[in-house]
Amino acid sequence: MRGRVLCLLLPGLSVPAIIAALVVLRVSWSGPADGQPSTEQPQATAEPDLDVMEDQAEIFLYEVVAAREATRLAPTPTPEPTPTPAPSPFEIAQEELPYAVPPPNVAYGPDERWIGVNVTTQRAYAFVGGKAVHVALVTTGMPGYETPLGEFRINYRKEKDIMDSETMGVPHDDPEGYYLEDVYFAQYFAPGYALHSNYWRPISYFGNVASSHGCVGMLYDDAKFFWDFATYGTRIVVYQ
Repeated sequence: MRGRVLCLLLPGLSVPAIIAALVVLRVSWSGPADGQPSTEQPQATAEPDLDVMEDQAEIFLYEVVAAREATRLAPTPTPEPTPTPAPSPFEIAQEELPYAVPPPNVAYGPDERWIGVNVTTQRAYAFVGGKAVHVALVTTGMPGYETPLGEFRINYRKEKDIMDSETMGVPHDDPEGYYLEDVYFAQYFAPGYALHSNYWRPISYFGNVASSHGCVGMLYDDAKFFWDFATYGTRIVVYQ
C-alpha cells in the first residue's frame, strides 16, 4: 500500500522500476573491477529477495517525497534590498545649480566674476553677474572659529600651501592645533582666511557641517575650479 501511495506522489517512478534498477546495479557491482577479465569460475548468483528489494525501493521513494515536500514547504528567502547610494556632493551641486541665485541686497556688475559663500547652507557659488556658473558644497568655520561675514577681495594666492595653527597662536599640541601640508589652491581673502582644498574632513561634512578654523574648505575639484575662476582682486561675499 505504501508503495502505491508513493508512486502516486511521484508519477514516473514506480516500485518495480526501482527494484529493476537496484537489480541491475547489484549485477554491475558484482562484476570484475576496472574492466579486467575475470579469472575466476562463474558462480551461481542467488535470486534477489524481491520483498527486501521492494522495501528498499519504498524507503528510497519515501525519502525522495520527503525531500520534495521539505523543499516545497521551505520559506522562500526574501532578498535583501540593495541600498541606493547617496548622491555625491558633486551630484547635489549639479542639481542645485539651475536654482542658485545671488544673495539679496548685493550689487554686482553684469559681467563681474565674483564668489558667494553661504555659511548657513554651507555652499559656495561662482557668479558671473547674477548667474551662478558653479556650486560647491563646502565646510566653513565651526562655532568659535566662524568664517567672517562681509565683502572681501582675494589678496593672496598660493597653489600649494601649508596650514599651520601656530600662525594663529594655537600650538600644534593643543586639541585645536594642526599642521597640514599639501593644501591646494589657497586663495586668501582676509588674514588667516582662505578658500582652499580640504582632504582631512569626511566627505559627508561638505555641505553639512561647519568644521574649519574659519577657512572655506572644499573638495579638490571644487577648489581647482575656484582657483581657475578667480584671481587677485576677485570679490568674495560671505553671508548667512
